[in-house]
Amino acid sequence: MGALCASAQTEPDTTDATDRYTTVLRNVPLDEALQRFVEITEADLGYANALVEDRYTYCRIRDATTEQLLQCILESADVDYVRTSDGSYVLVAAFQAPDAEGRLTGTVVDAETGMPLPDANVLLADASAGRATNEAGRFHFSPILAGEHQVVVTYVGYESEVKRVWVPQDGQERVRIALNPAPLTAPPLVINGLERRLPSFRLGTNTTDREALERVEGPGTPDVAHAVRRQPGVALGHPRADLHVQGGDIGEHATLLDGVPIREPVTLGGLVSAFSPDALRRVQVHKAGFGAQHGSYTAGVIAAEHDLARPRTNYAQVSADPVSINARAEASWSAGDTASGRVMGAVRTSVWDIYRSPALHHRLATWTRPDPTLTMQWDPASVENTTGLAQRSSADAQFSDIHLAAQQELTPFHQIYASVYRGHTRMQTDVNNTGASLDAATPLASANQTRLLATHGRTGWTNTMAQIRHDWSVTDRVASRVRVHTSHHESHSLFEMRDSLIQQTDMPPQPNTPTRVRLDAADHALEENELNEWGGKASVDVSLSPRYRLNASVAPRYMQSTVHIRNRFLGAFEHHTRAWHLEGHAEGEASLGLGTTLTAGTRLTYLSNRQMVYAEPRVALRYDRSTTPLGDVALRVAGGLYRQYVTQAEISNDGPMAVVPSVRFWLPIGASVAPPRAYHATADALVMPTDAWSFRLETYYKAQPRTLEVDYARLVHAMPLSDMQAVATTQTNRQDRMLAAGRARAYGASLRVQRNGTRVDAEVVAEMGRSRRQYPGRFNDRLVPASWEQPVRLDADLGVALGRGMEARVSGQGVWGRSWALRRAYYDYIANIEGSDTFEGFDLNRPGDQQLAPMLRLDLALRGTWTLRGMGLRMQIGLVNALDRKNPFDWSLDTSGAVPEPAPRNLPGRRAFVLVGIRY
Repeated sequence: MGALCASAQTEPDTTDATDRYTTVLRNVPLDEALQRFVEITEADLGYANALVEDRYTYCRIRDATTEQLLQCILESADVDYVRTSDGSYVLVAAFQAPDAEGRLTGTVVDAETGMPLPDANVLLADASAGRATNEAGRFHFSPILAGEHQVVVTYVGYESEVKRVWVPQDGQERVRIALNPAPLTAPPLVINGLERRLPSFRLGTNTTDREALERVEGPGTPDVAHAVRRQPGVALGHPRADLHVQGGDIGEHATLLDGVPIREPVTLGGLVSAFSPDALRRVQVHKAGFGAQHGSYTAGVIAAEHDLARPRTNYAQVSADPVSINARAEASWSAGDTASGRVMGAVRTSVWDIYRSPALHHRLATWTRPDPTLTMQWDPASVENTTGLAQRSSADAQFSDIHLAAQQELTPFHQIYASVYRGHTRMQTDVNNTGASLDAATPLASANQTRLLATHGRTGWTNTMAQIRHDWSVTDRVASRVRVHTSHHESHSLFEMRDSLIQQTDMPPQPNTPTRVRLDAADHALEENELNEWGGKASVDVSLSPRYRLNASVAPRYMQSTVHIRNRFLGAFEHHTRAWHLEGHAEGEASLGLGTTLTAGTRLTYLSNRQMVYAEPRVALRYDRSTTPLGDVALRVAGGLYRQYVTQAEISNDGPMAVVPSVRFWLPIGASVAPPRAYHATADALVMPTDAWSFRLETYYKAQPRTLEVDYARLVHAMPLSDMQAVATTQTNRQDRMLAAGRARAYGASLRVQRNGTRVDAEVVAEMGRSRRQYPGRFNDRLVPASWEQPVRLDADLGVALGRGMEARVSGQGVWGRSWALRRAYYDYIANIEGSDTFEGFDLNRPGDQQLAPMLRLDLALRGTWTLRGMGLRMQIGLVNALDRKNPFDWSLDTSGAVPEPAPRNLPGRRAFVLVGIRY
């Protein structure tokens, strides 16, 4: 429990002939305040001890006379005074009006950072009433009986605080309650955000906290995407770290950092997340039925926040693992009692030049393995059989990201917060495949010659984000936020291939070094995308009464997008789009009594390109009850209409040895296509029979009568283009020449069982889901399984505290029923070429028939944290895929024999990792 806080400050102002006083008294015993009053003013004061016993005073006054000061001290204590003829003051009991009422408002903040704590539980103990703080950390009780009350505040990861307050008659008392961070008694977990009083407020949203983000994941480094995928309803695509929210495509949810969209949230070609885990406080996933305030997206929202809430004031830390080096520093300052600030910087960079991670090296080598069928399609005169070729390769994989965040508290109710992020990645491969007679139709000129199939691939992107916002607690009932932001995304991908004859003496002596072949005139594929965005947002949150609350916002955005595609199957074209959107929302929340809360709202969006306003109504009903035979129970049903006004399209890489399997581009909706839309319906339940155990059931159904898909059926040529150098670039301003409308539906259910103990924590997530898509002009216009569908998934996690700062953890994952087993380019390109859509035993028009083997993985880890002479030491060691299972992520087809045979490409096998971190 927190200590009871009291403060008093009284000082005379001697600049005037008459003494004047300035004082601030908060929750000070009345007898102490009166004694101080007499000492400072030397006034003659008389009163009975029983009159002032167990009374407290609140007083804030500036440049007051002696009598004004006494009146201020006594007013909140229900004591009055009379002045005798000799100038003395005598205290008497004040007249008490029956059933006097007042209001209590306040803000709950982190004691060390000053940041507001949303969803903190505030209990008015003697009134048996409770509230959850809003997004700005504010709470409000009105009306309540005037007089003294006890306020109890609790929040996960913080010490509880009990504060005694005095509510004035027909007035209001405003308090600021600061909670001190406290270490969790259980080992680090993924927290679901179940606040004690109203857990239904968190149904539909999952939270991954800072401790979970710092765990080493599959790539051998702490990774945001791999940590978030442990949440029910969030699937991780393989081999890339792409997240899918409840059956949606990767472009149908938004990834936000401090409220600003990040267009490419993965790095290293999609192997890991684009954010440094050391920079983030938490990541929230808003799923089916999310409210109007969270935006316009057809699948969900993944919202990350920068971390300015570490427990120590000034510190620095650094850690290293097989993939990256991470560093973070934080400092704070104070200018008086109210003006304080804090700044954080975090940097992450790859260690490829120092140490080449076996897992990353394996993936690059696997991705650049030549595909026989695609090689023949790329250049029919080149190679009919690429099996058994000698391969030489070199690779370069670099990435970095920088995070800066700062907060300045101007007053307890005014704060400025700013953040900047920049991420960059670059990958490059050079691959040579050599053989004595790769093409019988073109014999070697001499015995000293060899045929060389040389490829060069590179890809990269840059993301930049900056935002600044002002948070203002306007009154006891109104909080506001104003933000301006900008974001920039730029990406490129290049693949070149050349088939030539070289002298064997020109081959390099090193067996793993490729020959540098000039590819200036070689056939190549190129994809480029740039999206710039500038915007702002003003929002307000109003507590109309204890039972009714309203939040609203308005947000203008301006965007520019450029797309450039040069592809052997699609041809060459460019597209430019400019658009501005005016978005707004209004959402109301009403407490209906008996533990039931109704939330309803709508979004309105004006699109300049279409000169139309689109509405998105949404509603949710929540129910909480704490006295049932099953324990605490929370229910939620929600639904509504969801649209999306910035679309993402993914184009499969046409190169047979491409460094990444696909590339993506983003563009705002233009005049020639209507925005995608979806209808959500969801029902969730949470049962907590004890403080240690919880059972959470989630169900959802999403109907998408309109999706936007790359129109492969129109774009793919009857045969691959034989000479990309001669292809002219087509300029188009119409998006309907690239995209076409489809439809989809997704439904599923998940059950999460969680136990949080002092020494043992465990979690099991079982999930089943279906996602069906109709791709325009393809697969006979049937609904087919989505390429990312994971029909059955099981995750288990067990952690045991060993003592002395050490913990052992075992994690397992299983996925069954994955289809679209062949490389995506087979279905997108070859299936649309007449006469090439069927291989014996493999019908490319039925992608659901080709299924991968189950993906099964077991990870083991041991980690510890210690403090040595003021320095913190953190270490993790473990095994990823401890059973060394071969988990395929797709197939190539080997057509050299009489019958095509699948050649699987597998995820990395067993590998060890070590992470070491130091904090000072």
